[in-house]
Amino acid sequence: MATRPPIHFKFITMKKQVLLSLIFVAVNLVGYNKANAQKQIIHRNLKQDTLKVDRGPNARKFRHTYFIAGGIVPDSKMINPANSNEFGIGWLNKRKLSNAFSVGFDMAFSYRNYRIKDTSYYALPPGSTLIKERIYTRNLQLKPWVRINVGKHGNTLGKYIDLGGWGEWSFARTRYFKFENPDGTPEGEKGEYLLKKQDWFLPFNYGAMLRIGFNKWSFYGMYRVSDMFKSNPYYAELPRITAGVNYAIY
Repeated sequence: MATRPPIHFKFITMKKQVLLSLIFVAVNLVGYNKANAQKQIIHRNLKQDTLKVDRGPNARKFRHTYFIAGGIVPDSKMINPANSNEFGIGWLNKRKLSNAFSVGFDMAFSYRNYRIKDTSYYALPPGSTLIKERIYTRNLQLKPWVRINVGKHGNTLGKYIDLGGWGEWSFARTRYFKFENPDGTPEGEKGEYLLKKQDWFLPFNYGAMLRIGFNKWSFYGMYRVSDMFKSNPYYAELPRITAGVNYAIY
């Protein structure tokens, strides 16, 4: 008896090939969609992170402390500039308005020392010789300013220029002088005086400020508009310009 040819095996083999082809196409389509979705998500996240900075020097709000080291710029022979200086510590609060402009203020403590060189304006006790004289103040300062950012700086302070003013309260104002007495005086060989809160020594000062910064380092200059003395019988007005460097800590 004649037998049928095995056509059903060929049909089954063709079905398997079609099924495998469909599975292959489906897997590739799913992989393609996932790849496209991942690329778009990464692109969106990178763009958002680049535009928005929540922390750091270039954030909308930023605060940091800084150290102050400066000197007194002489405008006469009244002081010895080599021994006249200013040291302190400050706290800065900045608010970013745009990529180009920021506003803010500083609060600072400073110790300022004027080494007096010209003593021709008053007479010492007969026979006495002046050894040392200085005026020093301890001050609390407030400095409002406007900042102009220069160039691109990323999430750093970058390059900037601060223009502003300042006011201070000199809560401790001291005049110190030391002189040598002639032999045989009751006070001894050397006399030393420390005078505080003199009536002619004004407690409040104010002026203008300029600061040029490069990331953590900045150079500042402060000009005092107000007078330090009133009806002072001993001194001419002291130099009005203080200049130095600040170093930011953050």
